[in-house]
Amino acid sequence: KGTVRPRVGGSLFLLVFLPRASSRTDGPASDHFRYCIPVSLHSCVQWTTNPQFSIIQVVSNDNDLGTLASALQAADLAETLGNENATFTVFAPANPAFDNVDVQSLTNNPDPLRDLLNFHVVQGEALTASDLEGRESVTTVEGQELQIGSENGTLTVGGVPVSQSDVEASNGVAHVIGGVLIPESFPRRVSYDLAAQSNSGAISSGVEGTVTFWEYNDSQTLVTLSLDNGPTGASVSHPAHIHNEGDGEIAIYLSSLDGTNRNEANDGTSARLVDRSFDTLAGFNGYVNIHESVENLGNIVAQGDIGSNATGTLGAGLSLVDNPTTNTKELTAQPNNGDFSNGVPGQLRLRELTADQTLVTVRLDPDGDGEFGDGPTQATVSHPAHIHGSGGAIQDYLSPVDGTDSKARSSQIVPNDVLNSDGIYVNVHESAANLQYVVSQGDVGSSSGGGGGY
Repeated sequence: KGTVRPRVGGSLFLLVFLPRASSRTDGPASDHFRYCIPVSLHSCVQWTTNPQFSIIQVVSNDNDLGTLASALQAADLAETLGNENATFTVFAPANPAFDNVDVQSLTNNPDPLRDLLNFHVVQGEALTASDLEGRESVTTVEGQELQIGSENGTLTVGGVPVSQSDVEASNGVAHVIGGVLIPESFPRRVSYDLAAQSNSGAISSGVEGTVTFWEYNDSQTLVTLSLDNGPTGASVSHPAHIHNEGDGEIAIYLSSLDGTNRNEANDGTSARLVDRSFDTLAGFNGYVNIHESVENLGNIVAQGDIGSNATGTLGAGLSLVDNPTTNTKELTAQPNNGDFSNGVPGQLRLRELTADQTLVTVRLDPDGDGEFGDGPTQATVSHPAHIHGSGGAIQDYLSPVDGTDSKARSSQIVPNDVLNSDGIYVNVHESAANLQYVVSQGDVGSSSGGGGGY
């Protein structure tokens, strides 16, 4: 397996931080109090309550709630929580609660961000800690119920400890919490770092990258790989797998990465829709390896723990289209002078993802029986695939098909404007070293029928 990061505890899609001990210190003889939550032996975080300020003012005036304040502004909720004619209870994540959250991905997606933040708000009531302790749940503005409980004598909301309660404001009350609450409606994704692995191969220093799990439906997850510096520039494709922690065996084949040619058409990424739910993968006891090549699997160039072995970074998922359209294009076997002289038949499956992206999957049928997913090509290489324009130039790199993958397939996310061009076609090649041998080919774009890309 090689070198891996030490295991770090924590939840993946409900980011929970243990509560810190707190003490209350009386201030001047007024309704103004300060709450001190020790962070270390020498410092503390202080929360200020002032009934003269609205909830949004209380949040915005406190540096330790700065991330939440920025998120509320990005989601256009600041004005709502500043309304003096309404009453709110807000569960306010402190800055450390966002440590494992890709905040930029949230602020770039205001609609899911708004849903997420509304899951932290109850409207119409100013519920103190004693009020909450008498309830089993509360209904949030987002619409879902938020469970109220207790753990070792500490009040919890949605399983997250309340680190400071009853921060009063002119239009309600806030409770500082140690985690970010995630509603069921939120499209989830979680990313894990892949560390460079030194090895004795052609890429001796290894490469750094990221594996990301994107929630797709109840039983499937889209898994993407990306290399920090793009393609490696090697004349090979890099196989990738999810491995079991215990025995190190391959649990799931991921789509290979094309190492050739750093250019606009090849961004050093791959994608694969796997038959595991998001929760299953996000809790999987395993790790990801990216290898030098099929022939040199022993040379691991990147590796990272996932699931229950690591704390991932939560972010906003894909804005998937409702009722996605799918389309299938035939790939015909191409006779050639290489190792696959008769070529390999296959299919190109196109599935809408978002309003401007399509998941393109190459499926090969090595035995030519018309059935897919029943055996690999048995080659000691991966088979690169590209989308070509009408003039022959490569428009987009698809993920290579691993010659040892029993499913004989790979996927890539492709912009719709590429797929909707006239005259485009796909070539599948014998290997990165033997691109001159095309083993499979098929038309894709508008001229091939089927309403363009999908």
